Amino acid sequence: MISQMIEAGDGQTSVVGRLRRVAAVLLSLGAPGAGHFLLGAFRRGVGWVAGIAILWLVLLFAASPSLWFLILLSGGVLGILGRVGAAIDAARIVRPRPSWKIVILAWTALLAGDLVVGSPLATYYRAHYAQAFTIPSGAMQPTLLPGDYIMVDKSVYRSQAPRRGDIVVFQYPPDERRDFIKRIIGVPGDVVAVRGQQVLVNGRKLVEPYLNGATAASTSQPDHCGYLYACEPTSVPADSYFVLGDDREHSQDSRYWGFVKREKIKGRASLVYWSWDGDRHWFRFDRIGRSL
Repeated sequence: MISQMIEAGDGQTSVVGRLRRVAAVLLSLGAPGAGHFLLGAFRRGVGWVAGIAILWLVLLFAASPSLWFLILLSGGVLGILGRVGAAIDAARIVRPRPSWKIVILAWTALLAGDLVVGSPLATYYRAHYAQAFTIPSGAMQPTLLPGDYIMVDKSVYRSQAPRRGDIVVFQYPPDERRDFIKRIIGVPGDVVAVRGQQVLVNGRKLVEPYLNGATAASTSQPDHCGYLYACEPTSVPADSYFVLGDDREHSQDSRYWGFVKREKIKGRASLVYWSWDGDRHWFRFDRIGRSL
């Protein structure tokens, strides 16, 4: 009788242990380190958390933001491999189960570390290095389409000045709470004029291969010029830029509200990392990874 009772108790413990192991594997797939904490392998759990965090930091801060497609791809691979590796490692651990009080404290520390370190770090990176933006309108067609998701390099202009042809995100001068994206046409000291669809910079016709014939060139001056700026040759002030949308017929830009101050430029668009066609309700795979 006693022997039977002991065997039943051992079987129940074994079932609980297996369930705990399964739970640890599932937790590791969601958050590397969490499963190790459940099994009592606290040092190994901290090692997984710290190791993946260090690899992420190296990837984010050591790589150039201009290589964002590779960074995103590498980051996705790193995330998958890290979770799978942590899950496999957790499945192999044989440890006496710790008290729930200690497990909960470890999980609390893991969550607090993510909130205290992870979120501010992500905010700092978005503010100083790179940030994702979505294109809502067609003012930059054909270069950028509605539904394109782009990565903007915020560090590039710390080592160089914005250049003619750069696609930049900036605070919209009439309402700085909004972000606009346009192409730089005139840099400080340039003299810009618009004649119909033709742009003249320093008296010369601006060659714009990025338009791909979307805007018909015309050297004739319209009978009526509705622009506030650049109907006549206009000099770009110091520390300012003249910007235009690639779709000149449907773009509110420097022709209407003037120049963009240097300090209002947030960064340069570097690539399209995702694209969604809202009309067809399908992905534009041919645009993913396209450099700008």
